[in-house]
Amino acid sequence: MVNFIPKKPVKSFLDLEVYQKLLEAAVFVARYIVRPSSDVDPDIVVIVPDADVATPTTSSAKATAYEDGPAMAAELIFHHMLPCALGLPHLIAEAHSVRFGSQKDCLILLERAMLHCNKMVVYLEETRDIADTGVSWEKFNELIKKYLYVRQKILNLQRSWKKFMVNK
Repeated sequence: MVNFIPKKPVKSFLDLEVYQKLLEAAVFVARYIVRPSSDVDPDIVVIVPDADVATPTTSSAKATAYEDGPAMAAELIFHHMLPCALGLPHLIAEAHSVRFGSQKDCLILLERAMLHCNKMVVYLEETRDIADTGVSWEKFNELIKKYLYVRQKILNLQRSWKKFMVNK
């Protein structure tokens, strides 16, 4: 006979497994993968999460990009990756709050969270293959698996919230 242990009831977004896993992953990305660098040219690209357009590079930054190749590519990836990683827990918190009001908006926020999980997988693969971060391939692969796992969990959460909304 298998003992059944029910999950704790969700009282806030802090209780959601997806939030906890995404926060854990964001902290790892911020502390161990994306390290602040004094060499970064602030004119390269300004990234705002969910923005469609990035600020164009200056001509001196373009010349440096050709000279520095992989180092410059790594910095550009880092500029995209950090806001994406840090923004994911916020999306889950927003979706949890909005689900009690605008139900359509909460599903859109969960869609955006799944999109950002996919983006993080791409950023991590690019960083693993281009940048010299000192982080082992195994850690990158674990983190990639975590983002894919969380993406599936967000999809399951979205489906369960849809059922709840229909039954309301």
